[in-house]
Amino acid sequence: MIVSNRNPEIIALPDGRLRYIDQFLTETDTLSHTLKNSLDWYQGNVHLFGRRYQTPRLQCWYGDKAYTYSQVRLPPTPWPPLLNQLKALIEDASGHSFNSMLGNWYQHGQHNMGMHADNEPELGENPVVAMLTFGTARPLQFRHRNGEDRFTITPTDGSLLIMEGPTQHYWRHGINKSKKVTGQRISLTFRQIL
Repeated sequence: MIVSNRNPEIIALPDGRLRYIDQFLTETDTLSHTLKNSLDWYQGNVHLFGRRYQTPRLQCWYGDKAYTYSQVRLPPTPWPPLLNQLKALIEDASGHSFNSMLGNWYQHGQHNMGMHADNEPELGENPVVAMLTFGTARPLQFRHRNGEDRFTITPTDGSLLIMEGPTQHYWRHGINKSKKVTGQRISLTFRQIL
């Protein structure tokens, strides 16, 4: 695994801030293969609008503390060595500490992520989420809660996107379904649970 020494692109949003490093990691094919075959992927459930749904993607969770979102509680889970390595690299690049990681594996274009914000109380006042992407690039949509401002970024294979400041309070983000996408994408989202 080779880490890029590129400086991040700063993306100033109204009421938010992103930092993006294209090709943060190179030689990602082996990493992606290892992540697919060594992490404990499962298809979970979420509670939305009073009903329980199967998540339209595979997930995995590793962390020092429990995490609850959409009425789903994820218990503490020990870190595999590879995730510990990746966490250390991301902490060094971002200047933030992380104690948990939620992974999402989009196996095809029908796998998606609804619009949401990572703003649960246990993530603190201004949650920082660092997202490492492997595989097929898919547009990540951002929508401001004011109903007007929108932004789209398409994280590429090996890229690092850091969402920080008040971003999670004012913006929601998600990945739409696509009939054109046939490739797979893995995103590892690192966060700090208080």
